[in-house]
Amino acid sequence: MADEVVNVLALEYAERRLIVVQRDEEVVVQRRGLGAPPRLDEGVAAAAGRALKKSDALLSFVLTNPAVAAAGVAVAAGAAVTAGAVMAWKRSSARSPVSGMLPMRMSEIGGLQLPLGHPQYDTVYVGHPARPIVYYPLADFHRRTFEHKFSEALRLVTGLGATTIKVSAVQGWGREFSTDLRVGLPTADGGSAKAASNPSRKREFLYSAELAGSAEPVVPADLVWFPHEDAWQEIARQRIEHGLRSFEMRVNYQDDYSVTAELAADVVNAKFKLGGKFQRQQSTIWAINGKFAR
Repeated sequence: MADEVVNVLALEYAERRLIVVQRDEEVVVQRRGLGAPPRLDEGVAAAAGRALKKSDALLSFVLTNPAVAAAGVAVAAGAAVTAGAVMAWKRSSARSPVSGMLPMRMSEIGGLQLPLGHPQYDTVYVGHPARPIVYYPLADFHRRTFEHKFSEALRLVTGLGATTIKVSAVQGWGREFSTDLRVGLPTADGGSAKAASNPSRKREFLYSAELAGSAEPVVPADLVWFPHEDAWQEIARQRIEHGLRSFEMRVNYQDDYSVTAELAADVVNAKFKLGGKFQRQQSTIWAINGKFAR
């Protein structure tokens, strides 16, 4: 198992939800279990012993002797390992285990979709709950996942022929959060763009837009949240079959997918990286109101 190539996309979500990209030697150590420290062969061990008398640290010897660090030593019964494996064992043994986290080689994640600048070694990523190939840094998981769901809702109402769209926060994340979303929805012009919360309805206005619309509604292809949202499906049915003229579609984000502050703390304590400042999940409801073309 330690030397096998793992096809992460063949695993169940619970098995592949958390991954961490590590160097090959560390992945082997993690998959085999730490066990006892690996042994160097006699020649390398003797040299290391001499260095230990001077530095009292094998790691220091390896770092200052590239020839040893690069040496690939193989002895009968496979008992000896490279100096790099010793270093990998030392790094891995210094870390506390994070439950459910799968160590992955760089070569094993070529089929995954990650943000620009990634993957990075020792950074923990969380799989998108509805798009198997997509992974986000743990720090950004909730913001990116909500952003994707909200974007899909906009794609849906646009495909159904919306001519006006108004977005408001009913619960949870509001205007400050919305400014960081990577969604290409224009804000309204003038004073309406600066509207604050409406006390009578307890909503915070976020966005508005006017569109050309279409009298020939379609459900866009490749939607991943839509099959799980009964209310969205009903709006689409009424629009396509009965010419629905106005709508209110809600984007609910209630599940934390077990990506919590406690998990983030465990990752940091294990000396892995979050990929940024952790964004906590908030139970959030955004409402999208508007009218469809006639």
